[in-house]
Amino acid sequence: MMRLICVLTVAISSVWSTCAQAADAVDFGKQILPIFMEHCAGCHGEEKGLGKLRLHTPELLQEKLAAKAEFLVAGKPDESSLFKRLILPADDKKRMPKKADPLAKEKIELIRLWIEQGALGVIVAKPDTPAPTETEKKEAPKELPLPEVAAAPAEAVNQLTSAGAQVMPLFAESSLLQVSFALSSEPSNDANVALLGPAAEQVYSLNLAGSKATDEGLKTLAQLKNLTSLHLENSTVTDAGLAQLAQLSRLQYLNLYGTGITDAGLAHLEGLSHLKNLYLWKTNVSYDVAMAMQEKIPGLQVNLGFDHPVVVRKRLTKDLERTKKQAEEAKANEEKLTKDLEAAKKQKEAVQKQLDTISKELADLDGGEKPAEEAKPAEEEKKAEEADKKA
Repeated sequence: MMRLICVLTVAISSVWSTCAQAADAVDFGKQILPIFMEHCAGCHGEEKGLGKLRLHTPELLQEKLAAKAEFLVAGKPDESSLFKRLILPADDKKRMPKKADPLAKEKIELIRLWIEQGALGVIVAKPDTPAPTETEKKEAPKELPLPEVAAAPAEAVNQLTSAGAQVMPLFAESSLLQVSFALSSEPSNDANVALLGPAAEQVYSLNLAGSKATDEGLKTLAQLKNLTSLHLENSTVTDAGLAQLAQLSRLQYLNLYGTGITDAGLAHLEGLSHLKNLYLWKTNVSYDVAMAMQEKIPGLQVNLGFDHPVVVRKRLTKDLERTKKQAEEAKANEEKLTKDLEAAKKQKEAVQKQLDTISKELADLDGGEKPAEEAKPAEEEKKAEEADKKA
């Protein structure tokens, strides 16, 4: 095993130092936060918070997440707006970082892996999540234990890295391998895929995003009996190519985003009982067939993308029902406020009437006869004048 690690260290490019740290869980504080601070904090940091977004502390990220759930979806980078904006075309106004060069591929890949692992350090499991029922326990697929395999031949690892692949152990002292051609300078092809054969038993995770391999070339994938995660997004895979995956009984994650597959290709995957995440965004798979497969495989989540016509219709229908309910509540509030206003007007009129009555009574008092005590000084003055005349 030590020999394998030494071979990997020498053979893999400078990207190795960043990605090797991600062999286990990606560390938010050590690996992700520095990327945000370097490329994002100028607009979304302590001094500025454009778009009400600040990325310099996990607490502020959690606040953003609470306000907008789709900002960061644990386990689903393709549904997380944080990630989607990083991979938009350079001329797209919504791409981030704004008015700057796109992030390096290795940094984007690290952020993708971090979200895929659950966005640890920002998203935490809710302790009040209800325990599964007995029925759910029976229906849910059992967790697969990690297979125990011998170390891959050093020559097989050398050939893969020489062809531009990143190869790393699943975790320290593990003989299982994560292999990725996603950051290679050229799209992977049939020759690259064929190099997986000698290490077929050890390949646990494989990234062939953007691959130009033919259906014939993809036959090698059928040998990867321990494969758990497979990226084929934006590749040239067809319905026939998916037939090579039918025997991958341990496969749990499959990304087919942006490929030309149809309902016919999806039929090859129906026997993958441990499949948990299937991404079909921007494919030709129909909604009904995708949902039928989701129902057929317990625990499977099929993602057709937020802009799929049926998904949009269902979302708008749901929004319409919610808005109708809000309109009814607003109308009820309006009626209540109208009644309150009428009651307030009547109270105002009653008070005004009482005020007018009191004012009139006071006015009547001011315009009447003077009290006897006010006339007494005048009578005394008259008597004094008469006494003076007699004198």
